[in-house]
Amino acid sequence: MNKSRFLSIIIIGLLISNGILLFMFFNGPKINKDPKSIIIDKLHFDEEQIKQYDIYIQQHRKAINENETAIKKIRNNLFTHLKYKQETAKIDSLIGFIAKQQGVVERINYNHFREIKNLCKPSQKKDFNELTNEIVSLFSSKERK
Repeated sequence: MNKSRFLSIIIIGLLISNGILLFMFFNGPKINKDPKSIIIDKLHFDEEQIKQYDIYIQQHRKAINENETAIKKIRNNLFTHLKYKQETAKIDSLIGFIAKQQGVVERINYNHFREIKNLCKPSQKKDFNELTNEIVSLFSSKERK
């Protein structure tokens, strides 16, 4: 095999591999949508439902942010106790408050999805019930980052 034939085979191989990579790039997995878009798509919300859903999202975010602020204050208080002699009762009390606030987060999230369910038309209830199997994975922190 002479040098020019060898180079031609190499060039053809590179062109084919580049073509395959381009095909895979443009036809590969689609970019993950945000949870809001996924919910709108899966539940087939109309424009009026989307407007109401946006209001629910704003209310939900406000409630979650207020609760996260409360949790941060309690945590800061908890960790300031590292500087001093450990008061087990006080530390346990602060950890209990944090746990209680985390329960509030779960209640906020649950009520948010009850609002979404109530927003659904009868024809969308089946889609909502199917969506409930995916809710935890849609909003897990690993998936969102």
